[in-house]
Amino acid sequence: MGELSERDPRSRQAFAAAFERWHEAIRHGLERMRELGEISAAADPDSLALAILAVLEGGLLLTQITRSTSRLEQGLDSMIDLIASYRP
Repeated sequence: MGELSERDPRSRQAFAAAFERWHEAIRHGLERMRELGEISAAADPDSLALAILAVLEGGLLLTQITRSTSRLEQGLDSMIDLIASYRP
């Protein structure tokens, strides 16, 4: 994606739109958790959603490079722990 988006503005726009849809879906889920009282009002769904997306994408890249899912798992486990820390 990185290489293609540098050479092709249309691809870059498509990738950006796809990531934004993914970010919005994650944010919406976190907002719903906050509304239901599953996480506290102190949680910032937008920032958490962006962090989850960044960890996921970085973890997937590391998985491709290392041929191991351990970094992805560690990153996602850390995000789950962070979200759990917002439980009331």
